Amino acid sequence: MSRSCLDASKRLALLALASSMLAACSPDPDSAAQKAADDRAIAQVEAAQKVKPPPRAIAPRPILFAEIQKYNLFGAGCAFAPGGSMGAVLLTRDKVAYLKLADRVVRFAADPGSAKLPLGTVSRYVGKEFAASLAGVGGPGDPQALRFSAHLTVTDPYNQPVYDADGLVQCGA
Repeated sequence: MSRSCLDASKRLALLALASSMLAACSPDPDSAAQKAADDRAIAQVEAAQKVKPPPRAIAPRPILFAEIQKYNLFGAGCAFAPGGSMGAVLLTRDKVAYLKLADRVVRFAADPGSAKLPLGTVSRYVGKEFAASLAGVGGPGDPQALRFSAHLTVTDPYNQPVYDADGLVQCGA
């Protein structure tokens, strides 16, 4: 083989090597389509995870004196009774609150950033499953009144109301 043919074949081999290396660096049309399909699948999963389940209503029950004794729920604070009931379904203290669901008393922690209520209590308490918020009803009222009309809203982890009731709050020691 002549020297010029040898140089030409070396150049041809180098050109083939360079073009194959360039092809490896450029995006494969199939990999671009696969990436788009993967992105769509990820978006669908994320959208499905953001869907809120429908709220499941709860029915708080009155906290009885026997439960107050059993769980040592004594102390200064407030009690919310729905409607014209005398049975409190929510007991609030300065750092905690209690709500009775079925046969268990659920504990909530005070939200220190919420509005102040009498005897060191606050308007919002947060638990593992629910959050409870008390709001005065019928005008501004006195935030230190020991008896006032209020509205209790309990929300689920998705901030959906699962219990709403108007009632009366009574505070004392």
